[in-house]
Amino acid sequence: MEFTAFLLGLAAIVWVLILIQIHDVVIGTAIFLVATGVFPQEFASIEIGLTITADRLWMAVLIAQITFDLWTGRATWKPHNGADFYLFLFLAWLILRTLMSPLGTEVKGQPSTVMHLVNGYLVPAFLYYIMRHADPKGSTLKVALGVILVFGLYLSVTAVLEITKQWSLVFPSFIGNPKIGIHFGRARGPMLQSVRLGMCISASLAALWAFPVWLYPKRVSVWCLTLFLTPIYTVGLLLTYTRSIWMGAMAIVVILLAAMLKGKTRVATLGTLAIAGVVGGLVIGPSLVAFKREYSATETLESTKMRGAFAYVSMKMIQDKPLAGFGFNQFQVYNRPYLDDRTTDIRLESIRGYVHHNYYLGLLVDLGLIGFILFLLATVAMLKNAWYVYSNPASSPPGRSAAVLSFCMIAVHAIQMAFHEISFSSIEYSLLMFPLGLTQIYAHQTREKEREKTHESDRDKEREKQLAAIL
Repeated sequence: MEFTAFLLGLAAIVWVLILIQIHDVVIGTAIFLVATGVFPQEFASIEIGLTITADRLWMAVLIAQITFDLWTGRATWKPHNGADFYLFLFLAWLILRTLMSPLGTEVKGQPSTVMHLVNGYLVPAFLYYIMRHADPKGSTLKVALGVILVFGLYLSVTAVLEITKQWSLVFPSFIGNPKIGIHFGRARGPMLQSVRLGMCISASLAALWAFPVWLYPKRVSVWCLTLFLTPIYTVGLLLTYTRSIWMGAMAIVVILLAAMLKGKTRVATLGTLAIAGVVGGLVIGPSLVAFKREYSATETLESTKMRGAFAYVSMKMIQDKPLAGFGFNQFQVYNRPYLDDRTTDIRLESIRGYVHHNYYLGLLVDLGLIGFILFLLATVAMLKNAWYVYSNPASSPPGRSAAVLSFCMIAVHAIQMAFHEISFSSIEYSLLMFPLGLTQIYAHQTREKEREKTHESDRDKEREKQLAAIL
C-alpha cells in the first residue's frame, strides 16, 4: 500500500511538472475555479490534520507555477497601484480583527473563523496577486476562456438535470443528496447552494459576451457559439429560483449593452430597458416577494421578512461598536442579547442561528466603519482601474474585454452582497478576482504603451530642437 501511494505521488509530481511548463497562471486560475466549484470536500478529501481537497492541491500547483514563471521570465513583477494598496489595507485590517477575536468563538455548525478568512478572502486575494503579475499570450487567454465557458455549460446542463430530477445523469452524484448543503429543490450544482451556482453561470455568461464579441466581431462561428450558449446559460440562471441572481443577470445585460452600443442607439435601448424594468417591477414585483421554491410561497415570504430583522439587529450592534466592529465572523456570537429586544414588533428571533444575509451590514458589524470604508476604497479603485483600461485608446481589445467582464462581476457581487453572505467559500471572490487580475495585466500594458508614446514624442521634440539649432 505504501509503495502504491509512493508511485501515485511520483506520477502526480511528474504530471505537475509537465503542467507547469505547458500553461501559465491565467489558465491555472481558470482551472482553479472549476476545481473549487465542482470538486469540493463532498466529492473527495483526505484528512491529514488538514483537509486536503482538489482545489487545495491545485493551489499548490499554482504556487509552483508562478514561482516557475517568475524564475524563467514568463511572468514579471509589475509595479503596484492604488487598487493593490487599498486591497492590502483591507486585508490587513481583516486579519487584525480576526486575530483580535478569541479563536473558536464561532457558532457551532458554522465554518471556523480562520477557515472563513482563508477560503473567503486570502485564497481569492492570492489568485488576484499571481494573476496581475502574469504575461498571458493570446492562446493562453483563449484556453482560459474556453475553460470558463465549458464550466458554465456544464453547470447550466446540471441545473436542468436537477430540476427534472434526472439524478442518474447528475455529476457529481452528491448533488442529489438533500441532507448536505442548502437549497435542495432549486438548481444548486456541486456548490450545493443556488447563489454560488448562479454567480458561476453569470461569470460564464458575461465572459461569453465580453470576450468573443469584442475580439472576433465579424467571425460567424463565434456568433453562432455565443447565440447557442446564451439561452442555455439563461435557463441555468432561471432555475436557481434566486431573485438576486436574476437581478445580477439583468445588470450584466445592461452593462454589456452600454459597452456594445454607441450614441443614440445606446440611449434609446437603455431607456427602453429602464421603462420596461419599472413597469415589470410594478406588475410582477409582488409575485416575486412570495413564490414557491424548495419551500412554500409562505416560507419564501418569511425569508423576505427576515431581512428587516437582520437590518434592525445590525443597526443596534453597529451603534454599540461603530469604528472597529465586534470582530470578523462574530455576528452570530454577539447578536444574542439583541435578539431579546422587545421594543419592536419585528420578529427578531426568526434570524437566530442564521448567518448574516446582508454583506454590507455584516461588514459594518464585524469590521466597523474602518473595514467598511477600506472595502469601499478598494472597490472604487478597482472600478477606476477597469474604467482606465476600457476608456483608454491605447488599450488592446482583450484589455477592454477584461474591463467589461470586471464591470459585470462587480455588479453581480454588489447585488448579491445586499441579500447574502458571499465569503464562506473560495468560489465567490475568486470569480471576481479573475477578471480584476486580468484587468491589472492590461492596465500595466496600457501604461507601458503610454510611456513609450510619451518617450517617442519627447524624442521627436528633441530632434526638432536640434534641427532648429543647426538651421
